[in-house]
Amino acid sequence: MSTTRLQEVQICFGFGKQTDIATANLVAAMWRLKKLNAQLANPKLNTENDAEEYGKGHEFATTTFKTSWDTGGTLEKYLSAEMAAWAMSFGLGKVVKSGSAGNWIYTCTPLIPANGDATELPYFSFVEQIRPGAGSVIDRLMPGCAVEGWTISIGSGPGRANSKINVEFHGSGKLTEPSAITMPAATVEKLLPSASLTLTINGVDYVTSKNIVSLETSWKNNVRMDAGFYPGSGFQTPGDATTGAIRGRLEFGNRAGALKFVARFDHNSTELTLLKAQTTGTAVIHLQFDANNSLDITWQKVAFATAEVGETDQIVTVAVEATPIYDTTNGIITAVAKCNVDAICQ
Repeated sequence: MSTTRLQEVQICFGFGKQTDIATANLVAAMWRLKKLNAQLANPKLNTENDAEEYGKGHEFATTTFKTSWDTGGTLEKYLSAEMAAWAMSFGLGKVVKSGSAGNWIYTCTPLIPANGDATELPYFSFVEQIRPGAGSVIDRLMPGCAVEGWTISIGSGPGRANSKINVEFHGSGKLTEPSAITMPAATVEKLLPSASLTLTINGVDYVTSKNIVSLETSWKNNVRMDAGFYPGSGFQTPGDATTGAIRGRLEFGNRAGALKFVARFDHNSTELTLLKAQTTGTAVIHLQFDANNSLDITWQKVAFATAEVGETDQIVTVAVEATPIYDTTNGIITAVAKCNVDAICQ
């Protein structure tokens, strides 16, 4: 029997939104992308035993019970227009699509229940396969997944690794093996390189001044995992209580955004002054492949929480952590993603 190499793994996942947590994407609404991390989305069966129960005459377990299932994983990728549009749409949750073929525009903002929005995040299906078919090693479909959070990292120096995205997702626990999915053709992605960055934070243009060294921005939904196991949430095999419970919903908890950056520090640098004054302003991040493939993230109001002078490669720099603040007019974050793929999160 031949050895299985992890490089043989193939993944695809829904770019279209599931109609509900239980109804998996059809292959027509899924795409096949590459990733950088070797981690598999291993489903986890949680079990209990009766060791702590009385009446057995001893302290040892005599029976085990399937209690619940967990699914989910992490996607680490070079940042592309397609992945940016997907992560913003599924991660923030509220999407308005505009534009036309070849130039689709996705304007994404967080769900606000007070405005009538849902508390459940949009769902997608995730498929993992190694040698599907008669000699299958792994072939599983996990419907009902939602984005826990995303992190975009921009750095200095040559190479694709200076523009990356990391997306964490959780699932309902539902598992279908074999998946019955035939992998779609690979999607050609358009990278959003670090060299394309434009960046203005609190009124300072960090690219024009040539001072930006690195940047990291993120969003976290803090999904309420245990609340998904409500009475009646269902079982791995419908109607069979011995197969373990699955989640019937994935709702966001107390969401949080973050922004931090490192810049060169000189006589005209304003970071310490802005920190002391607690001056607020917008933070606007732009990356692009071309006019039809780009990402704009606007933190509507930020204040500096820390600003520490140090060094990077023996050059004096300042490391800043900014606090995103909710603006009563514009909200907290708006992401506008452009790409050539239609119907993302639709």
